[in-house]
Amino acid sequence: MYNQQVFTYFNSFKYQTCFLRKNLKLSGIDPYYSFNTKGKEETTDFRVPIARIEQERKEEARLLPGIVRTNESVFNVPKLGKSHLRSWQDHEVIMILKDGSRVYRFYPWESMLLLIEDYLYTDVSIYSYLKRLENDGEDVEKYKSIWFYF
Repeated sequence: MYNQQVFTYFNSFKYQTCFLRKNLKLSGIDPYYSFNTKGKEETTDFRVPIARIEQERKEEARLLPGIVRTNESVFNVPKLGKSHLRSWQDHEVIMILKDGSRVYRFYPWESMLLLIEDYLYTDVSIYSYLKRLENDGEDVEKYKSIWFYF
């Protein structure tokens, strides 16, 4: 049995996803995907910056044994499908807006072979995310390395 987690604001607090992975594995369920939520208006309260899911994967998940951290962080791109966030060749930051939101360009590997339109995505502002965490009582100092992830 496999689990496909949607990585939302409410389960993005430090070490919550690690705790989930560990308990899923103990229950006989393999973590498979962690999806970052897309930028639709109705999902605003759930969205987190791509940088947070990358921070979680690189800093927190590495504390678990390899057999537990089997999931892959992905962003489901319209018309293109799943884009693996660890694959630098599948996306890039093309600009940062005044509010600190990063704009990403997602494209499939086939873009070098076929004419396929890329997908532009304006991410959640890291600053806004950290302020929300702070307002909810989280120690934002624990998240300070988030700025280094793309």
